[in-house]
Amino acid sequence: MKIIHFISGGDTGGAKTHVLTLLDNLRKLNIEVELLCIMEGIFTQEAQELGIPVTIIPQSKRYDLSVNRKICDFINKSGCDLVHCHGARANYIYLFIKNKVKVPMITTLHSDYKLDFKDNRRKQMVYTPINSFALRKFEHILCVTNAFKNMLIQRGFKREKIDVIYNGIDFKEELEVLDKEKFFDRLHLEYNPRKKYVGIAARLFAVKGVDVFLKACNVIAKRCENIDFIVFGDGEMWESCEKFIEENGLKERVFMIGQIMNSVVMNSFYSYIDVNTLSSYSESFPYALLEGARMKRATVATRVGGIPEMIEDGVSGYLVESGDYNMLAEKIEELCKDDGKREEMGQKFYERALNNFSVEAMASTHIKIYDRIIKECK
Repeated sequence: MKIIHFISGGDTGGAKTHVLTLLDNLRKLNIEVELLCIMEGIFTQEAQELGIPVTIIPQSKRYDLSVNRKICDFINKSGCDLVHCHGARANYIYLFIKNKVKVPMITTLHSDYKLDFKDNRRKQMVYTPINSFALRKFEHILCVTNAFKNMLIQRGFKREKIDVIYNGIDFKEELEVLDKEKFFDRLHLEYNPRKKYVGIAARLFAVKGVDVFLKACNVIAKRCENIDFIVFGDGEMWESCEKFIEENGLKERVFMIGQIMNSVVMNSFYSYIDVNTLSSYSESFPYALLEGARMKRATVATRVGGIPEMIEDGVSGYLVESGDYNMLAEKIEELCKDDGKREEMGQKFYERALNNFSVEAMASTHIKIYDRIIKECK
């Protein structure tokens, strides 16, 4: 079986992690894979470092349709059995080539497509309807949560076209981490053993609700002197986040680090924070939480998307309603003050993720679905 995964190549978030993790583990199960992209970037670089074959057919602008024929010809000559699309740009191109490609094409829904361009009104008005139309033309859609499957059904998609496959994470890999003091030095921070550290790793866009996290920080900072906060991520809300921190006198309590692509630093982040958080308004099945689970981090997150399928509220973490920064602050503070509960919840989250959200389960389930679709289309 040979599978081509088609994605823009400009992704840096959960979709990138999902696709690279999936391809790497499909190869371990003797599936031939190739990555097809329309731009170069960190995504394609990391794929090449993993030894994944990458083909790039450059498309400078979304309305450059000259790539469609090239992509169609490449697929038909590749000897592949199926093409697996990811993201709005791949779905858009699918519209033009679906009747010319000789093998089945499927797509994965990594997010709520109506919110993908929420931070850019022009893009939202143009690209959201196109992606919505393209999704309805696929015969098979994979969703990374049951919540997304139910969302599609409510929007008129056919139930029988949809499969659910949770994101998976590697629990067998031995992770490299920095020494604690070296990690904090890398962030230009001085480690204080009397402090508890609360972290969030998220793109600084409105949908991620980092403003809600900062409001919770402000509430906690007024009540507790021994809790500090670390923000990993970059995006168009950077300036507004900095302004909030400045205006509320939080510069010595909330530390914005920026985008970190180094895996050792990220492993160290999840290893050394005391509480992991995610305050999004919309989510899929976020790796930012799974990576924390792998390090046994106690977690507080919003009750959105697939997060309630990942975390059992009050057992393996706490869930709060999106936008409720007071409750977010309350649960973070509770875990910071109770070492026993924090350790217990971190352990239970680790066990739940290990038993249900492994890369082996993700890869093997994909193979079963590929096999079924290929046979149906012969």
